Amino acid sequence: MSTATAIAPQQDSSLRTIRLIRAGLMPVLLIAALVVFSLLSSQFLNPSNLKDIIVNSGDLAMLAAGMTIVILLGGIDISAGPMLGVIAWVIATMMAAGTSPLLVVASALIAGVTLGLLNGSIVVFGRVAPIIATLGTSAIFQSVLFVLWAKKDRFSSPVLPIFSGQTLGGFPILIIPILLVFIALAYVLKRRRFGLHIYAVGNDPEGARLLGVSANKVTMMAYALMGALTGLGSLFYIGRVGVVQAASGADMSIAAIAAVVVGGTSILGGQGGIIRTLGGLLFIAVLQNGVVLAGVPSLWTGAIVGIAVALAVSVDVVTGRIIDKRTGVAK
Repeated sequence: MSTATAIAPQQDSSLRTIRLIRAGLMPVLLIAALVVFSLLSSQFLNPSNLKDIIVNSGDLAMLAAGMTIVILLGGIDISAGPMLGVIAWVIATMMAAGTSPLLVVASALIAGVTLGLLNGSIVVFGRVAPIIATLGTSAIFQSVLFVLWAKKDRFSSPVLPIFSGQTLGGFPILIIPILLVFIALAYVLKRRRFGLHIYAVGNDPEGARLLGVSANKVTMMAYALMGALTGLGSLFYIGRVGVVQAASGADMSIAAIAAVVVGGTSILGGQGGIIRTLGGLLFIAVLQNGVVLAGVPSLWTGAIVGIAVALAVSVDVVTGRIIDKRTGVAK
C-alpha cells in the first residue's frame, strides 16, 4: 500500500471529525443551556415558561430569517434592529390614528423593503463593505428613532392576533406565521433560482459572475427581503412589547446574527441554511429567557449572547480554514 493511499483515509476521517464538530456546536450549546438553566431555576421547565420562550421570539425569528439570507450571500446587516425600531414607531403611530390593520401590515412591509433597498444600494452602487454600510445606516436609523421618539413613548395594541401571544386551545398562534416564513424560505433556497444564486454568490462571487449570475441583482433582492422580514418582525415586536422607545430593537441585530451563526450557517457565506437557523433561534431564545429566570442582571444578557457569537464564529472560521486547506479549496 502506498503512502498516499494510507494517508487518504486518515484525511477523510479527520475531515469528517472536523465537520462533525462544526455541525454539532449548536446542539451541544442548546443541551448545555437547557441543563444549566433547569438547575438554576425550578421555573425554567414549567410549561407556561416554555410557551413564553416561543411567544417572545417572533420578532427575533423574522430578523434571524432575513439575516440568514444576507449572511448566506456573504453579507451582513448590522442595521436590522434599529430598522425594526423605526418601523415599529410607524406602526404604533398608524395604530393610534385608527388605521386599518391590513394597511398597517402593508405599510410595515413597504417601509422594510424601502430601507432594505437603501442598504442594498449602498453595498452595490457605493461598493461599500456590508458591515460598514449597515453600521452606518444603523446609526442613522437609531438617530431617526430618537428624534421621532422625542422623550415620549409610543404605545400600541397588537396589529393582528397572529402577531401577539394569543393562544388557540393553548397553542400560540404566532407559531403558524413563523413556520410558514421558514418553510417558504427553505423552499426558495433549495428549489428556486434566487436561492441557488444566493449560495453561488456566497461561495464564489467571481465564479457566479462567470456563470451569468448578477451578484448586484441578487444582493439587492436579498437586502430587500431582509427589510421585508424586518418589517414583519416589527409587527411581532409591537405584539410582544406594546411600546416603542428610543432604544427599541437596538440589541436585536446581534441576537439575530447569533441565531444564524450558532445555528450553523457560515459567517463567511455560501454554507448553511434557514432550517439550521431555527435551532440557533431556539438556543438564543432559551438563553435570553434563562438568564432572566436565573437572576442574572439584564445588562449581562448582551454580553452572554456576544460570547456565544464569538464562540460560534471562531469555530466556523477555524474549521472552515482547516477544511479548505485539506481539500485544496481557496476561499
